[in-house]
Amino acid sequence: MNPFPSNRASTIATALRYELPNGMVALVQRNATAPTVSVYGEVRVGAANEPPEKNGLSAFTGAALIRGAGHRTFQEIVAITEAVGASVNAGGGMHSTGFAGRSLNEDVALILEILSDMVRAPVFPDEEIERLRGQFLMALRENEQDTSVRASRALRSIMFPPAHPYSRLSSGTIETISILTREDLIQFHTLYHPAATTIAVVGDIDPATVIALIERFFGDWQAPGAPPQVTLPDPLPLPDQRRVHIALDGKSQTDVIWAVHGLDRRSPDYYAASVANMILGRLGIGGRLGERVREEQGLAYYCGSSLDADLGAGPWTAMAGVNPAHVERAIDAIVREIKQFAAEGPTDQELADAHDFMTGRLVIGLETNDSIASTLLGIERYQLGLDYIERYPAIIRSIVRDQVIEVARRYLATDDYAIVTAGPPAEDCSRSSPAT
Repeated sequence: MNPFPSNRASTIATALRYELPNGMVALVQRNATAPTVSVYGEVRVGAANEPPEKNGLSAFTGAALIRGAGHRTFQEIVAITEAVGASVNAGGGMHSTGFAGRSLNEDVALILEILSDMVRAPVFPDEEIERLRGQFLMALRENEQDTSVRASRALRSIMFPPAHPYSRLSSGTIETISILTREDLIQFHTLYHPAATTIAVVGDIDPATVIALIERFFGDWQAPGAPPQVTLPDPLPLPDQRRVHIALDGKSQTDVIWAVHGLDRRSPDYYAASVANMILGRLGIGGRLGERVREEQGLAYYCGSSLDADLGAGPWTAMAGVNPAHVERAIDAIVREIKQFAAEGPTDQELADAHDFMTGRLVIGLETNDSIASTLLGIERYQLGLDYIERYPAIIRSIVRDQVIEVARRYLATDDYAIVTAGPPAEDCSRSSPAT
């Protein structure tokens, strides 16, 4: 049976994929039920392409794309889009710089023109760069007091060598953002390349008309040479139970992260690992970890797990927010549950629940133009094929208990892991109030 209602875009397999002569890829899906159009795009240039001493350059450059582009100032871009109820934005991530827009169907040409200017011809005016820098620095100063952010930053620094982009957060630091110059942004922007760019357009539009508009605004975009490539260094081997604590005065909660090295999105283990992670720390209130550590033992305010699988292998983590007085008990409980899961695997009911949730979430995830466009970008990024949505339920339901056990034992059943905590100094723990 087709699980998709017939009154909306039923399958991404009907999307039109078109490659421009300059190598840019356009994906267009008509959704006749929506009066709006969503445009999502990405240039596969991100923090992985920036030097360590300029950490945050990708994020800063991406955020600056809207601050003046082509012949329009930032204020003009905002005024023109708001006048028709539309919006545009952009930002830099780890492996790509994203750009997006939303408008009524009749304004799609305007949105594509503005996005083209942002991607191809940003102005980077000095005064806007300084305003943006102030916003970045304010957010980074707030992050300095955020236990979760500090724990994440410390974890990456001990799992990956300094030359590895995963060793740092893509948002940068106060020190690196403070010294970035307009010339740095201009130079980084030269890495943008049409052959590293994908754009997805979804709405009640005629695909041929949209392709013609994309050709009009992006077709003459040329860049010298081939798109930039990134080779990720090997991660650091994890010694037996590496432990780091980040002491922050005045905190009433400690954030805990347990981590091992994971896998990348293209790994043959990816789907089995995704099912394993769903059962371990995602389903319901946080999977097994949430049920056992938070609900049954009352040792955490939240508890769950995360599998960071992208173009490179990120960490496979378990996370918890705990009362500082309960840190050691919470860590022991997390490690115990992970080892038990790797040893015994899931129950039949847990596996069935994971299958149902993951396949059901796929349907819900295609309810809007935004989500369809975002999914199209992911399909192109990982070269999954436009029939991926049709194949996905069978892929997930084919994952059996033995596969989950095998992948859990391969990655999780180890004494070589890292633990990072961020919260009040250890001597303050005895003064903390009981968990509620």
